[in-house]
Amino acid sequence: MKTALVTGGNRGIGLEICKQLQARGFTVIMGSRDMEKGMVAAASLGKNVIAKQLDVTSEESIQNLYNFLKLEIGNLDVLINNAGIGEKSFGVKESALGKAKDFLEANVYGAKQIRKVIAPVLRKSGIIPQRAMAGSVNLDDVRYLMETNLYGSWRMIQLMIPLLKNSEDGRIINISSGLGELKRLSGDYPAYSLSKTSLNALTIMLDNELSESGIKVNALDPGWVRTDMGGADAPGNVSQGADTAVWLATEEEIPHGKFFRDRTVIEW
Repeated sequence: MKTALVTGGNRGIGLEICKQLQARGFTVIMGSRDMEKGMVAAASLGKNVIAKQLDVTSEESIQNLYNFLKLEIGNLDVLINNAGIGEKSFGVKESALGKAKDFLEANVYGAKQIRKVIAPVLRKSGIIPQRAMAGSVNLDDVRYLMETNLYGSWRMIQLMIPLLKNSEDGRIINISSGLGELKRLSGDYPAYSLSKTSLNALTIMLDNELSESGIKVNALDPGWVRTDMGGADAPGNVSQGADTAVWLATEEEIPHGKFFRDRTVIEW
């Protein structure tokens, strides 16, 4: 039985990845920063899903998980770096519009019109924060996102490499974003975009380094999905968001050192 570790696995796309891998016969290690929430989520999926406390910003937390895997299992077949955070402005449509959103949707505006027409007015008035751009973003916010989205994944990979080398078919799958594509960089959502562009670069470097060891490293864009981060207006569901990650984890023959969307290689 193969073993997969999914960071941020207790909710959203991560939870769906755990669910689909468990259904395919994997032992799934569900990494959750909040252990209580992780245990509840793991119990909802049934057998062969093990919740473990994991904070990807903490080397001690990662080391504790590594020690468990080394002693209890001895190897790791798939590492899916799913844990990540978004910029504060990602949540504006949910938190700042509040109760007015339902009223406006019912009486005048649709969700897309709210984003395009009303949200900019509220930003200009100061009711909700101005969206940060690359020329004005607070660099502390950039560092905060990089700590989880880039360095968190990097820490995980560095510590888990020995276990992945013990697998006959080790795989690393980094959950990136289309906002990290070089051709799409616009200055909008700069902290998040930079963290994902950097994760893509790390994917290339590590694949070049590890391919001779038989470890395949890839990145993917799950699309805009209805999760806590993506919001209720996103067009995709978690099953669609998880599909490419599960495919990369289970398909017998896959390319490596690539960036995927909907199981198709896309440009970096």
